[in-house]
Amino acid sequence: MADIFIPVIKNMLSLGFGNLFIFMLALAIFFALIKKSHIFGESDLINGVIALVAAFLVFWFPAIFGVNLVTPMSTFFTQATTIILFLVIGVVMASLFYPDLPKMLAQQFTHRTTLYEMLALGIVLFLTSGLISAFTTPSSTPQKPGETRPPSDIIIITVGLILFVVILIIGSAVGRGGM
Repeated sequence: MADIFIPVIKNMLSLGFGNLFIFMLALAIFFALIKKSHIFGESDLINGVIALVAAFLVFWFPAIFGVNLVTPMSTFFTQATTIILFLVIGVVMASLFYPDLPKMLAQQFTHRTTLYEMLALGIVLFLTSGLISAFTTPSSTPQKPGETRPPSDIIIITVGLILFVVILIIGSAVGRGGM
């Protein structure tokens, strides 16, 4: 039997709905993060405008650099959903053998190794979904005449330092018992 959704999805993708969905996702994520952190105050209008501008920057990324974010994002969410389903089935099956599973899971998530395992899982998802191309493609496109761009070595070192600082912050919060 023919799938009626495939032509509809292909037509929507050709019209650019994939990028629109990424824009809406980025807008929702940015707004939630800004609203929760209260970094720009309590005003929903100010938080919404800043989130809208940040989401438009994500929306313009494929047009500027010629990178397709739709395929890696759909791969990422498909892989993440599969892993979540696998974990849910594992928890349901484990609940048959552990009498107090929520207590055991709460105790397990206080260990630092669980944080490292989840970070490793996130990095594996990031690499296998193809989202790494969002970082590497802009530096691999030919430089236009008159355009100044930092060398890719500087970009890699900067990203490595930022990731190192983030891991240190998370590790110190776990060490103090904050997470």
